[in-house]
Amino acid sequence: MDHLVLIVDDDPHTLLLWSAVIKPSAVSVIQASDGAQALAILEQQTPTILLLDMLMPFVSGQDVLNYVAKTPRLDNMYVVVISAHRQPDSNPLARANAVLLKPIRPVEIRELLQQAISRSI
Repeated sequence: MDHLVLIVDDDPHTLLLWSAVIKPSAVSVIQASDGAQALAILEQQTPTILLLDMLMPFVSGQDVLNYVAKTPRLDNMYVVVISAHRQPDSNPLARANAVLLKPIRPVEIRELLQQAISRSI
């Protein structure tokens, strides 16, 4: 099974870093630099894993999570919420399989990637 990872963050440096960490794992990577791009991709594709920054302008990570939560086709997608701030418990965050706080060590991303791939096999 081919695994597709969608990375969503408005910081270009972070997108490059996470892509570099993930690519050696033999998965395909798609990047979105904002929530609107992420929604456009999610309308067309079903990634195995979504790495989602919460704090983005215009269309936020929360908006993307809301879309994911009400889209049955995305029910099996492994969702990792990434934020610089602790998130209050909320229903849409319940859709997340994991929550990571910045700064994130590369090993954390790799471990979650392996968990997600193992779960989807």
